[in-house]
Amino acid sequence: MALHFSVYYHSPANGDLLRQVIDSSGAGLLAEVNDLAQLPVTGGNGTDVFLLEYQEDNPQLDQWIETTATNPQNPAIFLVFPEISTSQLLKALHLGVKECFAFPVGPEEFKEAVNRLLVRTALKAPPGGPTKIISFLGCKGGVGASFLIANLGYLLSREQQGQVLLVDLDLQYGQLVYFFDIKTRHSLSDIIAHLEEMDHAYLQNLVYPYNKFLSLLPGPTNLEEAEAITPEQVGKILSYLKNMQAYRWILVDAGHRMEEITLKALELADNLVLVTVPSVPALANTRKWLDLLHLLDLEVPLEIWLNAWDQNSTLTLSEVSDYLGTEVHGTLPVDVDAVNRSINDGRPLTETEPRHPLCQALQTRADKLAGKEILDEAMASGWGWLKRLTGKV
Repeated sequence: MALHFSVYYHSPANGDLLRQVIDSSGAGLLAEVNDLAQLPVTGGNGTDVFLLEYQEDNPQLDQWIETTATNPQNPAIFLVFPEISTSQLLKALHLGVKECFAFPVGPEEFKEAVNRLLVRTALKAPPGGPTKIISFLGCKGGVGASFLIANLGYLLSREQQGQVLLVDLDLQYGQLVYFFDIKTRHSLSDIIAHLEEMDHAYLQNLVYPYNKFLSLLPGPTNLEEAEAITPEQVGKILSYLKNMQAYRWILVDAGHRMEEITLKALELADNLVLVTVPSVPALANTRKWLDLLHLLDLEVPLEIWLNAWDQNSTLTLSEVSDYLGTEVHGTLPVDVDAVNRSINDGRPLTETEPRHPLCQALQTRADKLAGKEILDEAMASGWGWLKRLTGKV
């Protein structure tokens, strides 16, 4: 069903421009066009979105926006400025505005905003179960943890059993945005800057929706911002995300460095996945991580995923397990060309090549998370934490 827009303008000429944007974008239907003096007192009479030309130095308009946005039964609010400053943008977000534009508004830009609104509206639906935070830790850089997070997240979103959020906490080298070929205006740093004022409406304007059920909270855009983030701030963000109960699964890219922020992401997780590959340096790092986690005595179920596994490897699974002093809970096949192709295209391999053996292996993990029965128990026999997640032991 198409969204219905009511336009309210300060200048009649700009009212005509906004009418044209709606018509040319094909993203909705025009319900009515009036000047700002005709703003309704309550409700929207069948309108889904109020599209307003913002008028500076109009406290009555600000009060109307805040009052209207506070009631979730009212239409969403889109604002259009002559030009947008950072202070204006932050003010609008805290008033509860869903999208902000500057004149001239392009049809594609407008259409993308409408799609984001549809995703955020879906967040109001019951998530289908309690929120689970699953933190992924790479034993070192380059073992494929980010790739696995991106593709597992896509598979879980395809189940449509609840919202999935990917959080990039690899603060200095986070690259999840590249797995989805997205250019973001906001990042984790925007939450940090207004942590004490954070609310649901503000948060939803900062995440980037990839599809109706999958969103991404990117990491900082530069090293200076990354250095300013503290473990306490990360803890508050993850706790808030879990307590808001809007997401069914939160997959966290915790990076690969032994530092306090990484440990905070592990401490707050419901489950932990340690990703390694069958090479001596990677396995040596994995053992160091296992020793550290043992000393920390974290009460978090831990699984080891062996990525890029080749059955013809000179190492056997039993040799890897003996070296680590614990079992390997699952293996994922290697295909460097397919992985590189997916990353360079900016689309998950599970979306473009769902029948690929690597995607089928990840599908098994996603099925267990979604509570599906697995016919081949031998395939999933090592994935005890997935059984605990679904309550099927």
